[in-house]
Amino acid sequence: MKKYLLLFVIVALSAACAPKNNAINQSISDMNEEIIDLQKTVANLKMENDELDRKIAVNKENINVNSEAISDINNDVTYLTNEISLIKERFKMSGNSGGVSASGKSKSEIEQSVDNKSSEDESQIIILEDDFTDKGSLYSYAYELYKSGKYYESRQKFNEFLSLYPKDDLADNAKYWIAETYYSQNEYENCISTLEELLEKYPEGNKVPAAYLKMGLAYKELGETQRAVETLKKLEQKFPASDEAGRAVEFLARWE
Repeated sequence: MKKYLLLFVIVALSAACAPKNNAINQSISDMNEEIIDLQKTVANLKMENDELDRKIAVNKENINVNSEAISDINNDVTYLTNEISLIKERFKMSGNSGGVSASGKSKSEIEQSVDNKSSEDESQIIILEDDFTDKGSLYSYAYELYKSGKYYESRQKFNEFLSLYPKDDLADNAKYWIAETYYSQNEYENCISTLEELLEKYPEGNKVPAAYLKMGLAYKELGETQRAVETLKKLEQKFPASDEAGRAVEFLARWE
């Protein structure tokens, strides 16, 4: 009798626990499905994030390209505006409309092109009419010479700008473009020494990051890879958020 009573109790307990076990199993199953759904969601978010990062990188590159283009356009506009003002002023001073400036030269002579094959020999250099009445015209003229590949003439004009306006906001820019003229002519040691002067005289100038980058590239061209790497790493440390630092990372990845 006791055996039957015990068996009855066991059966009753089992019957009572069965619904609970089923509920627990169902809950576990539901949780597993939710985990799987979450994993899918996380995977999709990661894919979307990767795609967003790619688009951001592409947009950033486009912004950099557009910024450089806009900068070039602004320089061109400034140059042309200053030239127009200069010509008007000369005609006003001369008091005539016959196409002759106050210096006695015609507009065609003022706009005469410099010989593309000019050399370091000053006797072979053709100098344009450059009796500038303001610093903007002088700077723009020097920059136009650089863009035209007339590096020696450009360097002379940027040096003239620095001698007249050594503390101007564009002074560090002028010094930088002088270094660029040397770099373009493969005179890397002169380029480096010019950039060192820039860093010493204009430590707060906007061209400082670009100076570090160009200096690193010049060292690399000279075969001094270690100094090139040190210079670009210094750029990263001092100006981590600059575009030049981003380019430095790319160069370092290739060199190291």
